[in-house]
Amino acid sequence: MDLRQIGEPFEKKFIQFSEQQIKDIGKTYHTWQQEENNYKDIPEYCYSASFDDVVKKDFSLVPSKYIEFVNRDENIDFDDKMQNLKSEFADLLKAESQSKNDLLTVFRELGYEITL
Repeated sequence: MDLRQIGEPFEKKFIQFSEQQIKDIGKTYHTWQQEENNYKDIPEYCYSASFDDVVKKDFSLVPSKYIEFVNRDENIDFDDKMQNLKSEFADLLKAESQSKNDLLTVFRELGYEITL
């Protein structure tokens, strides 16, 4: 089990779980333990490795060697993302220009005009 995606960060290197999360984790574990189980591997959460899987990985039990991780970058529409960024940057640049003009006006009204 890899529980890094579950829970809330606590201090610098710890994760704390709610009571419901602890129950869900326990349920997953107990379901996996049963002979006639309904256990299913869940990407980024759990994987039932066989003995042969562990042998192939040099007996390493590091979860990230077994658990499937989802590549979220593959599902990004680059053109759509860039259009959104373009719009956001245009808004930011307009706001910057307005702030600049407001600042120059304030200094001019105070008698300390700034010339660029």
